[in-house]
Formats: sequence, structure tokens, C-alpha cells
Amino acid sequence: MAETPRYAHLVTLLFLGSGLVIFVCMAVAGVAAIAKAGRVAKFAAGGAAFMILSYCVLLFGVALASRDRTLAPGERKYFCEADCHIAYSIEGTQEASTLGAEAKPITAQGRFVVVRLKTWFDQNSIAPWRGNAPLTPEARTVQVVDDRGRRFLPLPLAAAAVYATSTSMTEPLRPGESYSTTFVFDLPMDARNPRLLIRDVEPVSRLLVDHENSVLHGKIYLALSPTASTTASAVH
Repeated sequence: MAETPRYAHLVTLLFLGSGLVIFVCMAVAGVAAIAKAGRVAKFAAGGAAFMILSYCVLLFGVALASRDRTLAPGERKYFCEADCHIAYSIEGTQEASTLGAEAKPITAQGRFVVVRLKTWFDQNSIAPWRGNAPLTPEARTVQVVDDRGRRFLPLPLAAAAVYATSTSMTEPLRPGESYSTTFVFDLPMDARNPRLLIRDVEPVSRLLVDHENSVLHGKIYLALSPTASTTASAVH
């Protein structure tokens, strides 16, 4: 398993605390400037600048020390929600040249890669007093990345031609519950070592220490192992 960011609650407190200190320092500097208290204004502005610089050094330092990681089939990638953890793992992968019914097949420009992704609300990640209330997972993007760094988005209409039971990734979950979502990608024939990348879309995630969305940080991929794939001329 792997988590982004690690120690999420501490990372969130660090971000919020740093933001609060910077805000207070800037407010004090503004008031001091109006009151013509030059020394106080300079001290407060210097404190804000120091906090900004320190946070940036920590943000980029942790990112530069990180590395890309690819999880084996079945391993889970965790995202921290407000009061729990949501885990994602690959349930299965298929490859095909056509999809759908024989009467109206959909033909790939390269090759279709059909991915079944499991979303699980880890009941072990919640506090005892939280209860059994449902949680709606944060919106996230899903794409395939090959060994040349090319990124491929899923085909939204093609998934319906494969499985009618695909569930939206934002469907509410109760602790311990899970569901599967089907994604279909049309990859060129020269795409090698395809890996699935799930990412947060919230802009603030780029400012969190050790979050994979921060600049220069390594990414956590889910392997689409050829040994777990089935190659066929069509998938119905």
C-alpha cells in the first residue's frame, strides 16, 4: 500500500497553521504600517516572509526526495479524506481490439485496455466516534501513463459497452463498503508498461507537503500487469 500524502492530518495542520501565522503576520504588518510603527511592521513582514520561505523549502525538499512508485496488482493506493481513508486497487484488466455487441462493435484505433478499479472505504481508518454515516469520495481524475510519459484519458461512452454495472467514483460509501468502476482506454500499439494514475483535482493539494500533486513530487501508480490481463478479439 501507499498513501498520499503520508501523515495526512499532520500535513493538513502544518498547512493550515503556516497559513494562519502568515495571515497574522501580514495583518500585524499592515496595522503597524498604518500606525507608522516601522520596526513592528518590518518584524511582522519578515516573520511572514520567513514562514513562506520555510514552507516552500519543506514543500520542495520533500518533493525532490520522493520517487515514482508503482504498486503491484491488488495493492492499494490511499487518499486521506476529511475523517477517513479511501483506497483504490486494480480488480482486473482486459485487452481487446473491439468492444460491445457483435452487431454494433466499437473498434479501437490501437488496442482497448479495460480496467476494473475498486474503491474501498477503509473502516480501520476512522475514529470510533465517527459512526456509520456515508461519505462521498472527493472527485479524482483517472488516466493511463506509458513508459514514455504519454497520458491517456478514459473513453466515457465505451465503458457502457463493456459493463452495465460500473459505479461512479463519487458514489457515497459507508465504512467497509466498496464498489467497482470500469474504465476503457484506447492505447496506441506502441504504448508499453501502461500504469494507472489516480489524482486529486483540488488545487490546494499542490500546496500540501508530501502530496503527489505538489511540484516535482513522485507519483504513485497502479500497475496494469500483463499477467493479469486477458487478450481477446472482443469483450462483451
